[in-house]
Order: sequence, then C-alpha cells, then structure tokens
Amino acid sequence: MPLSELQQLKWIYDLYQLGHSDLSQGSSNKVYGQILRHIVEGLRANTGSLVLYQGENSNQLTIVAGFGLPEGCIGSVIPNGTGVIGWVLENKQAILLKGNIDNDPRFHDPIPKADNQIPHSSLCWPLLVGNRLLGAICVNNLDDNEGFSEVHLERGQLLVNLVTLVIDNIWLIGDKLNRIQLLAASNERYIKLNQELQETHNRLEQSEKRLTDILDSLDSVVWSMKPKTLEMLYLNKAVEEVSGHAVADFFNNPNLWLDIIHPRDRDRVKSSMVDLLTLGVQKITCRILRPDGELRWLFHHMRAINDGVGTPLRIDGITVDITQHKNAEDLLKQRNEELQEAFDKIKEVQGQLVQSEKLSSIGQLAAGVAHEINNPIGYINSNLTSLKNYVEDLLALAAIYEQAEPTLADTEQLRQIEAFKHKIDLEFLKTDVLDLLDESHEGASRVKKIVQDLKDFSHAGGDDDWQWADLHTGLESTLNIVNNEIKYKASVIKEFGDIPQAWCLPHQLNQVFMNLLVNAAHAIENEGSITVRTGEGNDHIWVEVSDTGKGIAPEHVNKIFDPFFTTKPVGKGTGLGLSVSYNIIKKHNGEIQLDSRVGEGTTFRIVLPKKDETATTE
Repeated sequence: MPLSELQQLKWIYDLYQLGHSDLSQGSSNKVYGQILRHIVEGLRANTGSLVLYQGENSNQLTIVAGFGLPEGCIGSVIPNGTGVIGWVLENKQAILLKGNIDNDPRFHDPIPKADNQIPHSSLCWPLLVGNRLLGAICVNNLDDNEGFSEVHLERGQLLVNLVTLVIDNIWLIGDKLNRIQLLAASNERYIKLNQELQETHNRLEQSEKRLTDILDSLDSVVWSMKPKTLEMLYLNKAVEEVSGHAVADFFNNPNLWLDIIHPRDRDRVKSSMVDLLTLGVQKITCRILRPDGELRWLFHHMRAINDGVGTPLRIDGITVDITQHKNAEDLLKQRNEELQEAFDKIKEVQGQLVQSEKLSSIGQLAAGVAHEINNPIGYINSNLTSLKNYVEDLLALAAIYEQAEPTLADTEQLRQIEAFKHKIDLEFLKTDVLDLLDESHEGASRVKKIVQDLKDFSHAGGDDDWQWADLHTGLESTLNIVNNEIKYKASVIKEFGDIPQAWCLPHQLNQVFMNLLVNAAHAIENEGSITVRTGEGNDHIWVEVSDTGKGIAPEHVNKIFDPFFTTKPVGKGTGLGLSVSYNIIKKHNGEIQLDSRVGEGTTFRIVLPKKDETATTE
C-alpha cells in the first residue's frame, strides 16, 4: 500500500477514535473542536467551523467549534437561512466557493471570518444522516497557490460523511450517556425513594404496633365491622377477657358477636344496628352470655363512618364492660331499699318509743292520778251516803204525809208530823242537802277534768295532726296531770306572757312539757319551786321550765339528749324522755336550750318558730 494511503487510513482511524472519545470526561464541544481541527488539518485548510442543530427541539443552529475564527463566536446562534451555512442547510447541498462572496445574492449575513480575511476558496457540506440534518461543516483556504477545487469537494464529501457518522455516533453516545445518567439519577431516586418508603413502612409498622399495643392494653373492646354483612374488620384482645372467646373466633364466625348476646336483648341490638346506619350514632346497653355461663353487662358506643356521598363504609365502636358498675348499681339500689326499710322501721320504732315513753310516764303518774281521783271520789261517796239517809227520811216523811192526808184535821197526826220534822231537823236537811249536792258536783267536775286531761294527754296523735294550738292550754293541762308529782316537792310559779298560737303537734308538745316538769320535780330533793314562763321574740315563741333543784353535772350536759342516757337509779327512768323531747322539738324546726348550774338549778328553754297563720291554713 502506498504511503499516502497509509496516511489516509491513519487519518480515518484517528477520526474514528475521536468519535469514541470518553465524553463523560469532558465537554462534547471539546470533542467537536478536535474533530474540526482534524478535518481542517486533513484537508490542509486554514480555518473552519462546525455548526450543529441543538436546543430543546434541536432547531437552534449553534457554532459548536471553530478554527481560526474570532474569539467569542463559539456558542453563538446562527439564524436559520443565514449565510453560506444557511443556504447549504436549506438546499442540503455541498458548495465550493472562491473569492469574495459578499455580493453573492445567495448569501446574506455570513459567519465571521478570522481577522476579516477573505478566503481564497471555501468548502461547505451539510451533515446528513439519511434525510436528517445534523448541521454543517465549512473549511477555508487562504493560500492562493493551494485553492480548493471540485475534486476536493467530492472527495471531501466522503470524509464529511464519515464525520457525520462520527458526530451522529457522538450524539448517540451522548444520548446514551444522558440516558444512563437519567437512569442512574432515576435509580438513585428510586433507591432513595425505596429507602424512604422502607423507612416510612417501618415507621408505619412501628406506629401500627404501638397503636395495636395501646388498643390491646385497654380494658374496653375496640372494634370495626362491615356495615352490610357485619363482618369484623378489627378487634382488640380485650374481647377475650370480656366475652370468653378468642379474637380469631369472631373473624371465623361473623355471627358470633350476635350469638352471645342475651336472647332478651338480641332483637333490640339488631334494631339498634339498623337505626345506626340512619342516625349515624347509637348507644346501647345489653347483656352477653360467656361460655362459662357468666352474665356480663356491656355498653356499646357505635358510629357509622360514611364516604362523601353518605354511603356507609364501616361501623366503628367501643364496648365497655359495665358489669361491676351494674352490680354496684343494683347493690346500691338494694341497699337504698334496705335503708328505706330500716328508716321506716326506725320511724315506726321511734313512734313506738314515743308512745312507750308516754305510757311509761303515764304509768309513773298512775298512782298519783289515782290518789287525786280517790280524794274527790271519797267525799262524793260519803256525801252520797248522807244524801241517801236524807232521802230515806224525806221518803218516810212523805209516807206519813201521805197517810195523814185523809185526816189532816186530826191534830194528833199533825203533832206527830211536827215531832218527826223536829227529829230529822227538816230545815237543816233542806239546806245541807243542797250543799252536799254542790260539793258532790264539784268533786265530780274535778274527776271529770282530771280524767279528761289524762285522756287528752294519752291521745297518740299522728305526725300529720298539725294544727294551731294555745301553748298555755297545753301547759295547764300537763300541770294538772303531773300535779301529784310536783305538789309534795315544789310550788309552781306561772309567768305566762302574751304569745300567739303555735302551728304544732299539740299532743307531742304536751309530752315535752310533761317530761320537763317531771324531770324538774325529780331534780328537787326536798322543797323548791318550778317556774313556767312563756314569751316571744321577733320570729319565735319560747317556753321555759326552771327548777331550783340540784342541777346537771358538766360531764353529763352533752349526753342528756342521747337515747337511753339517764342519771336516775335503775328502774326509775328509761333514758328516753329528753331524747324524745329533743326529736319532737327538732320536728317542729325548733331547739331546746339548756342552762344548768350544779346546786342552783336547771332551766330548759323550748324555742319554736312563728308561723303565718293565714299562709299556713291556705
């Protein structure tokens, strides 16, 4: 092979190597510059330029390499159709130019020339791959002795074709590299996204685990089910302790949750589930039966979750075991009933104690009352005996008069009548019999009064027997009843004020008066006095019972109103008198005040609220 052919082959090989340069190590424009220099040197030209279509849509003609061109022209854009290159590209035809082409009508706005030199000849070829334009390449010869010819144009076309393939290959390699970079970037993004997704997945798993752990730690059952089939979507472990069934049992048997509901509550729960889809929220209490036969009370709070158009997606709910609460409620109800029964019994016993105390007091007074009754009854009997004798005498006299009526003219009989009248002292009899009858009437009145007071005092009277009463009348009646207990020890001093009637239970207040009066008499060991006073304040009425007895020891003052507390000897008192009196006064919204000094005496003051008589009777 001749040396020139070997040089051509080396030139082609070098051009091929340029086409396979490692574009990743530098800019593609640098490679274009090397290709342009290789061509310029290969064709023994002085200057040259390489323009390629670039840009987003590959429609922007850009000078990518220049040899011997002015500085700054690399990278400039050539408007389409401008200069020799524009004509070559539009016509897709190589061209040979010689001399100055400024006046050539085919061209306008030529590309810049080095130092404004006018080349002797120029060659310009379009870079075509099939019918696709890549750009154009131009070379210039400034030497007049070695100008280009048509032979150079034709032979150069072969080299240009090779250059076109090299540039196209560079583009393919560049595109490949871009794709590789894009794929690498995409792969990096994918790896990063996958890592982020994995991290998100891990966080989600951890979050779900935390949520599951939290839900499983609850005592309440948290659940979710399908709205139509009522199949379980979620169920925490609390259901196992509440129902006695494993979580898996409810997923394997969708009807299990309904089957364990007590038969008496099942229809109501079904109806509630139907209403839930319409109302959106339901609260219901029902019973369930565990496998071990235990009955549990459950409270369900359910909510239907809908999509944007109102179609139910699921039913979420929380179920709370309220068995202990229900049992406590039932126990409380039972205890309340028992307390009410106990209260009723206490109230009944209290009434019985009041009556018992009253009867006990009456029993203590019975001997004195009997004595008081015996005195008037004694002289009534005596007078009635005398009256009988008088009446017999009068009857005898009347008989004589009756016998003497036929012979009233008989002086002897008249004498006998006069003698008998003298014997029986008829004049005295006439006057004394009237005195006897008056005295007997007074005694009978006293007996009647005592018996009536005793009857009034012993009247039980109910808690609803409220009425207006004169407290002075009650005090007088009670004093008459307890007179035998008092008269041998003390004198009674009455200091009654002007007080209004009281709205009260009069028979119960009389018992209070009696207890205080009897206690006052018992407190006086030898002789003394009991003073009964009454009066009123702005909003109250008061009654005082004062004695000159031995007084109450300070250690007993706080106990005297306690039930069954007494300082009297065994058998002398029940210890209920003051306790019953205290409760009676409290029932009247009043109070009992105490002032006692040992060795001086004791004063009990009963304070009762005033009432508006008009308002009370309406």
